Amino acid sequence: MAEALPLSYDLVPSQEIESRVSRLQRALEKHSLDGAMILDRINMFYYAGTMQSGALFVPAGRSPVFFIRRSLERAQMETPLKNLIQFKSFTELPGRLRDFGCSVSSVGIDEISMPVSVFKKLSGALVDTAFEDISDGLSILRSVKSDYEVDLIREAGRRHQQVYEQIPGILEEGMTEWELGAAVHACMLKLGFTGLGRLGAFNTEFIGGVISFGESGNFPSASVGPGGMVGLSPAFPFLGGPRALKRGEPVFVDTGFAYQGYFTDMTRVYSLGPPPEAAVEAHRICLDVQEAVRGRLKPGAVPSQIFEEVYETEVVSRGFEEHFMGYGSNQVAFLGHGIGLVIDEFPAIAGKVDYPLEQNMLIAVEPKKGLEGIGLVGIENTFLVTDRGGERITHGPDEIIVV
Repeated sequence: MAEALPLSYDLVPSQEIESRVSRLQRALEKHSLDGAMILDRINMFYYAGTMQSGALFVPAGRSPVFFIRRSLERAQMETPLKNLIQFKSFTELPGRLRDFGCSVSSVGIDEISMPVSVFKKLSGALVDTAFEDISDGLSILRSVKSDYEVDLIREAGRRHQQVYEQIPGILEEGMTEWELGAAVHACMLKLGFTGLGRLGAFNTEFIGGVISFGESGNFPSASVGPGGMVGLSPAFPFLGGPRALKRGEPVFVDTGFAYQGYFTDMTRVYSLGPPPEAAVEAHRICLDVQEAVRGRLKPGAVPSQIFEEVYETEVVSRGFEEHFMGYGSNQVAFLGHGIGLVIDEFPAIAGKVDYPLEQNMLIAVEPKKGLEGIGLVGIENTFLVTDRGGERITHGPDEIIVV
């Protein structure tokens, strides 16, 4: 049956999966772990090239074993891994793993993504296993992209730019945030956006992006970023709300575009007619902050030092701290974040993040400023870490775009 079903999409190359598994195995050996048990969809896709209901066990010194509830047939079509086992219960794992010669005395798991109920079942099956949290290690491994991944993210950036080029032709006085958000989302889907926004933080959701007019950009939000928005209701505080667009107010558009699962992150500000001079000036300073960060995105640079240096020289020195990176309670303490298979990957450009940047990390830099009575302005672009500083992946004008 599987052979009769043609695939209309590209698969992750087998050498890509082999390289990722090898890097994980070296990390497991370094930390004296017998293996890693992966249950979340993002890491499962990263190491297997497919998203199925099951458990992927990566031993430190043997070939991975992929236990699949469903769909085994789809996994056989999509993953280059060879050891694919149909299973129904975690209780089958000890015997099956012994059959493959796998030791499970010490096993790494991602505690961030694993529900307690699932961990209870897993630990109940592997009763003699000592579990160790490797969520940070998995994030670090994913943060350094291969050339294959960079190419996908470059394509996401090209398509993302095309979306933003269409926004001036969509804007109309009196249209609502929701109407603009729906139109932008439709443009994204037509250009191959994979539709689902993905965030790594616990219990977070994301659809389309942040679309806000004027002071909606300062509305209190539980978002992990600086952007405020009202949304349709308390049950759906996403994408945009009922506010109608007025001339001269900031139109804040912050979206993530995923191509074959890999994201770019991008923010632009528009205005029907000239915006207030205070908005123009604050936006200009945000561009200076972006450039100061971009120039420091080099291998070996430490994110916490970048944050402290830029915050002092570009923000504090200008008295720009109030409502910088979010209005009031929306304020966040970072200048950028890693990006890849999820929007908010490791590392953040923030205090206490002391892990040095590496070549082929991707960083979304997003300095933004809330202005009382006006709204939110600022910029966001995705950059590749290189020896020459950040190479821009998302293109188009950074200045406020007056329509």
